[in-house]
Amino acid sequence: MKKLLLVFVGLLCSLVISAQTNFQELSLEKAREQARAENKPIFLDCYTSWCGPCKMMANDVFTLEAAGNYFNKNFVCVKIDMEKGEGPAIGKQYEVDAYPTFLIINADGKLMHKLVGAMPLEELIENVECGLKANSIAEYEALYQAGKLDKTEQMAYWRLLSISGEVVKAQNVGDDLWGKLSEKDKLNSTYWPLLRSRATTIEGEEMKFVCANREYFEKEVGKEEVGKLIYNSFITELNMMIVYQLPAKKYEKVPVIKALLETNDVPRKEALLKITELAEARANYDEKSYLDILDANLDIWNDSEKRTVFEAAKLFISLANGKEQTRRLGEIALRAHETVKDEVVKEGIIKIGLTSRRMSGNDGVYWEDLGSLKEVLDRASLEGRYVFLYFHNDGQTSKLINEKLFSSKEVGDYLNKFFVNYKIHVGEGEGANIARRYGVIVPNMVVVLDKYGAVRHRVSNLMQGDFIKHVNETFDDNKAVGVLEMRYNMGDRSPEFMLKYLMALGKLSSPRTSLVAVELFALLDDEQRTSPEFWVLYHPQFSMITSDMKNYLLSNIQKFREKLGAEKVDELVAYQINSDLNQVLYNAKARTSVEDIDRMIRFIKQSKLQDSEQLICLANVVKLFKNKVCSVKEYKKASKGMKPEEIPFADLYANILAMEPGRTEEWNAWGKEIVDSLTDPKYIQWYKQFLQL
Repeated sequence: MKKLLLVFVGLLCSLVISAQTNFQELSLEKAREQARAENKPIFLDCYTSWCGPCKMMANDVFTLEAAGNYFNKNFVCVKIDMEKGEGPAIGKQYEVDAYPTFLIINADGKLMHKLVGAMPLEELIENVECGLKANSIAEYEALYQAGKLDKTEQMAYWRLLSISGEVVKAQNVGDDLWGKLSEKDKLNSTYWPLLRSRATTIEGEEMKFVCANREYFEKEVGKEEVGKLIYNSFITELNMMIVYQLPAKKYEKVPVIKALLETNDVPRKEALLKITELAEARANYDEKSYLDILDANLDIWNDSEKRTVFEAAKLFISLANGKEQTRRLGEIALRAHETVKDEVVKEGIIKIGLTSRRMSGNDGVYWEDLGSLKEVLDRASLEGRYVFLYFHNDGQTSKLINEKLFSSKEVGDYLNKFFVNYKIHVGEGEGANIARRYGVIVPNMVVVLDKYGAVRHRVSNLMQGDFIKHVNETFDDNKAVGVLEMRYNMGDRSPEFMLKYLMALGKLSSPRTSLVAVELFALLDDEQRTSPEFWVLYHPQFSMITSDMKNYLLSNIQKFREKLGAEKVDELVAYQINSDLNQVLYNAKARTSVEDIDRMIRFIKQSKLQDSEQLICLANVVKLFKNKVCSVKEYKKASKGMKPEEIPFADLYANILAMEPGRTEEWNAWGKEIVDSLTDPKYIQWYKQFLQL
């Protein structure tokens, strides 16, 4: 019984596979091996995740039983995303620059045929057969250049160029052939595809020829085929008028088009007439009328027409930048998508609806009112956007960020345009769990997620610097922290990458910064360590992590000066020494000894640093403090060469009077002397407040 069940399941699976095209998950190399074993060519579907026509082919064409019967029997079928894995290399090798593109390749990897663009199954199979039966493009080209193709053969060459995406060559060969055809030839159904490709405008000579001989062509190629051509000529011209704001003169044709529609037998006449009304509204910059017409005629247009009129509306209304009209477009689109059957069109109209609704609110960020992060990710997947997660609480900082940052028009317009925005309270509902999942330890952090919920970028210190610039790094793989983090975790340790990662972590004050800085420094050779590219490692933000970096800088100061310039190097070295010395005053547990300070003084003198006098004075002051000297007289003597504002008076005052409170009077007197020598009003005011003068 068990064996019978397995056989039944196997038969069922084979029936399912044969009912549609069986695209196997194979590399091109594996596909070639299978093609060689089965003595079949490869049918390769070159697609991208964002390509609407690719999705249409996948959902509506390759799922058909007839497609499975044809392609599974004759080919090893493979589909590859041209933006992932080996896709870019394959695209470059076979010159794939439009999607979808279908390649027919033999077992040796040689291109046998190429088709570009989405098309119905019957047309696809016909074009595949056409390419396989014909000579190669190179062979045809050689014969064409030698003048050895008759009209029928030149027609075959033109068709092969057309279906292979060789647009420029096809145009030239087609123009040449059309000039050779007699009136009788033009009536021949053999040349109908060429005539059809040229009859694209209502008033063109080719379309006039079709209309003058309409009855004849309807008998030769079919009434539906001729009607489709006439419809396409109208819809193509009208689409241009509603999608783009053309010069006023172009819109003078609208009454002519309307008259032609009303007086001729044109398929989908009513739908086309309504699009002429949209064109009139577009010509007059009348957004309200456009939306009125759109709203009133949703039942008249088919899915393809709806896609066009809504895409046009999105562009038109966005130019006006009016929130009321944007809101109304969103409402119409969200209502209209329910009447659409084509999933690709439906998805596009939903996106327009959601985006318009988001952009039409009050100034500031539009936060999605959704019940869970899963719903947010589903929305992001539908719209093809990233998720902007803001982790907050009820504190004053969160309130300030909402009031000053997220309520601003500039920030709102930016985030509403590019992200699905969602607030998470770290102390409510699923907030704590989500915060833990994404490593958010404190509130007022932003984590940007992709549609799968993976971290794309992080932003902290939201009120500092250019917020939009920091968030915009989401779209740069060289700056988005999540992308860099993934590369690091996967083992990328190239110095160039590690530097990018370090800089990104530095902006976040991440605990991982120290690990990456030390690791990067260890990776570098002496040439790299003294190069301008890695100079940032010696900034105190990183070099204070370990003495190795600081010591390397000081030991090789002359080499650094030669490569980067003395002024730049001395400025950082002075900053470094300044930081080390002040650390003794700020931190009672600082390990710097008197011997360390003496070494600093010797280094300053030997290196002849710029502003060395100031640094030596500071070092002597700190040395006195380290020796627990409390006399003002000694400190005044040590700081004699310092600028008044550079004297660390406040730190000395607090620390020394804590040791010997009886010296308050003499220290206050010195403070007054410093105030009298200051010229900057800000410093004067600060000292007076500090000393309570």
